[in-house]
Amino acid sequence: MKPWKISFWTPGNAPTDNGFTFGCASHGLISSGIWSAPEDSKAVFAANSFQGEVIAGSHGEVLERLRQISFVPKAAIIIFTRGAGAEAFLKQWHALLPLIPVVGGAAACSLGEEGGELLPAAEDVSVLLISEGSWKAETLNVHDTSGQAWEFRASGSRIITHLRRSGTTEWQAAAGAFRSLQIACGRTKEDCESITFSDAKGRNLHCSISGSSLHIGADLPAEGLLILRTVSRAAAAEKLRQFCAESNAIVFGCAGLRTLLDEPFEVGTCTLTGFMFGELVTFEKAPWFGNLMATRLLAA
Repeated sequence: MKPWKISFWTPGNAPTDNGFTFGCASHGLISSGIWSAPEDSKAVFAANSFQGEVIAGSHGEVLERLRQISFVPKAAIIIFTRGAGAEAFLKQWHALLPLIPVVGGAAACSLGEEGGELLPAAEDVSVLLISEGSWKAETLNVHDTSGQAWEFRASGSRIITHLRRSGTTEWQAAAGAFRSLQIACGRTKEDCESITFSDAKGRNLHCSISGSSLHIGADLPAEGLLILRTVSRAAAAEKLRQFCAESNAIVFGCAGLRTLLDEPFEVGTCTLTGFMFGELVTFEKAPWFGNLMATRLLAA
């Protein structure tokens, strides 16, 4: 066990790997008195160290090492180099270490890069197992449910080909149906962040139009049902500001949420906020990979 400093940095600005730093690239970041856009050259550190052990490598390597750990972690931070494969990893994680508070996400990456930067560097995933203290993981969904349920047809785990309003019979091409919802809600076709779908448990999924289909930023739910959710830019910013106002918290927000922020805001004392390409949220006492949400780790 040793003390680890948690760090966020904008892509391409990783701090020196001194063997005691755990963190990842972030699509912009916020800490006490600091607000950095993604294009800024910045790295920040949490005020306090976290005692524990870090395991980094491929999905399979990390899971195998987790089976051999000699202590029960009090909490964990999981950071992926990319979102692909996160759900399968988390399913096995939960079987090994149920009920442990978990936060994290997929590291941000520069345009054209396949994966984000991690410290320690890892092929797929890096995990900080915190060995001391009492912790809780809390999740925020800034989007309000509309009450509209939609059924979908999919091609694979992250592409919606068709949508229909629950209770109706006519299937529509997914992109056209989503565009109609954007228009009905007063959104532009570029706005795929203030309007979205969630699954039944409240986990948001980022949708982007690709031809006649929708590409999704996390795996679709098995039950084939989605709930339409919307939020105004002002409401999203205020809800996130309040969530980040807690002191001594590590907050993982979504890069998509950051696009809804029109001006800087202050976070709580010694609180560190980063913006991921997909984040780990907690539902039913288990971690899930989602989008357009925020999660935080703080003392229980």
